[in-house]
Amino acid sequence: MVLGSKNDLRVLIAMENGQAAEGARAIFKEQKADIIQIAESKGDALERFGQTHFNFLLVEDSFSDLGGVDFVRFVRMLASPTSIAPIIMCMKNPSRHDVIAARDAGVNKMIILPFTTSTLLKSLADIMLHPKPFIQITGYSGPDRRQSKKAYGGLERRIRQEGAMAVEKQQIYFKGE
Repeated sequence: MVLGSKNDLRVLIAMENGQAAEGARAIFKEQKADIIQIAESKGDALERFGQTHFNFLLVEDSFSDLGGVDFVRFVRMLASPTSIAPIIMCMKNPSRHDVIAARDAGVNKMIILPFTTSTLLKSLADIMLHPKPFIQITGYSGPDRRQSKKAYGGLERRIRQEGAMAVEKQQIYFKGE
């Protein structure tokens, strides 16, 4: 199951690093993304959220005065389709703590700055070709964090799958329908 096509992409690049942001814009442009916008600050990002429903975000870990992780938490709390958009976090010097914080904030993938074209494209392809259910429950909003494809053998806390949004519904939001 595929999330959508690359020319459906409406991308917000939330980065203070102008050189990396322009490089990412060129990569998404090459992939035929429909909309590509760069936000250099929190205020700039908020303004752009009012104009466009983005379906993909690339966020720098040190973005604006909030920081990237808090910005991702903010995005996940929005009352708009953008709240379920896949997010790639670009990290300069990731520590274990930083990676866990980003994962717990609802980031789909993490890449290290400076990133290469192939690194960004591989992460994009993984998100698009292997989408995960989106979980919205108290305390967490983001992609299903389960990594294993094996049957879970412990106490099942998601028997009713409350808060889980199927990939099919995500596809509708992704395409803007």
